[in-house]
Amino acid sequence: MADATNPLRPMRVAIIGDRGIPARYSGFSTLVEELAVGLVRDHGMEVTVYCRTQYYQERPQAWQGVRCRYLPAPGGKSFESIVHSNLAVLDAAFRRFDLVFVVDPGNGPFILPLLALGVPVVIHTDGLGWQRRKWNGLQRTYYKWSEWVSARLANWLVTDSRAIQDYYAREYGAASTYIPYGGAVGDTPDDGALARYGVTPGDYYLVVARMEPENNVDHIIREYRASGVAKPLIVVGSVPYESAYARAVAAQHDGQVRCVGGVFESAALNALYRHCAAYLHGHEVGGTNPSLLRAMHWGAPCVPINVIFHRENVGPDNPYFSKDDGDLAAILRDLDADPARRATLGRAAQAHAAATFRWDAVIDGYADLFRRLIALKAAGKRPTAALIGETYRPDRLTPAQVA
Repeated sequence: MADATNPLRPMRVAIIGDRGIPARYSGFSTLVEELAVGLVRDHGMEVTVYCRTQYYQERPQAWQGVRCRYLPAPGGKSFESIVHSNLAVLDAAFRRFDLVFVVDPGNGPFILPLLALGVPVVIHTDGLGWQRRKWNGLQRTYYKWSEWVSARLANWLVTDSRAIQDYYAREYGAASTYIPYGGAVGDTPDDGALARYGVTPGDYYLVVARMEPENNVDHIIREYRASGVAKPLIVVGSVPYESAYARAVAAQHDGQVRCVGGVFESAALNALYRHCAAYLHGHEVGGTNPSLLRAMHWGAPCVPINVIFHRENVGPDNPYFSKDDGDLAAILRDLDADPARRATLGRAAQAHAAATFRWDAVIDGYADLFRRLIALKAAGKRPTAALIGETYRPDRLTPAQVA
């Protein structure tokens, strides 16, 4: 896709704010990888992703056609994102990008050098990061403030949830474009990998989560034990830093609760999603959560915590659990005794994901958004919801095949 101001060269886009590509650790990383590769492959754009040096032993200049630029990110869990994003913004300001896409509003306060040079900046809002229990009071205040700053400084916002879109409109009077994630991530399931965890298809429950308090893995484990079901609970996840919460969850490991740490081989993880009796999802502060979409894509019966984001994405005809004592335990007992209902829930989730959460539509949605923003800049017009419109349109694409 040519630059609107110079049709002789491709549009140049930078992506800043995550660890880099290939994807590392988070849902944002998967978005960055899928989007960057897709913009190059499907839309002919020239894309640069800023990567954090310490996460990559090998540092090729390009990966699947995407340019990679490596910068240091000291500061540990509290500051590495801020330090790296500042360095990346300063570097990007002088590289003649047509547009910069920044993930995480926590990085919003640092985009002034780009704006001063007239570079359009789009910020992905993520979820409600200031509600994360891992942060102290000062950090929560900062993340709440950074939402306000991002809503006012960015040329445009992207929200991955209709509920988050409504939140930014209500809280800050800021318009945004809704673009979620795709559900398909990684390789075809390796069913033989189940043997590593001592389970067989349909004979275990599953949790996949970053080991942080707002993901409620501890609550899920307590409720699972209270349910008395015989099928084991496989707990997948870790954090890349020292964490008392992660240690406490790992201490629950025994024959029934099997805390296996991070599973980074996508074919093995997808097999765990595909064959679980049910996937239990306790994330409560994000918007659209990639792990939940991935479970839906592989046909897992999903039991999320009862928050608006999950009701929006899974639908009304599905069980949800509260944090009341005994609520999830009762749901587990009912589902454990009803394999036909589990199968129905899994089929419904998979069909919904195939129609609704598609990477081809995500990539097209971002490409369309970026084109519109650059064209508006060339025309000297300020972007508005009316001028941008809806760009995520999976209904316009050929129906996806259910995996």
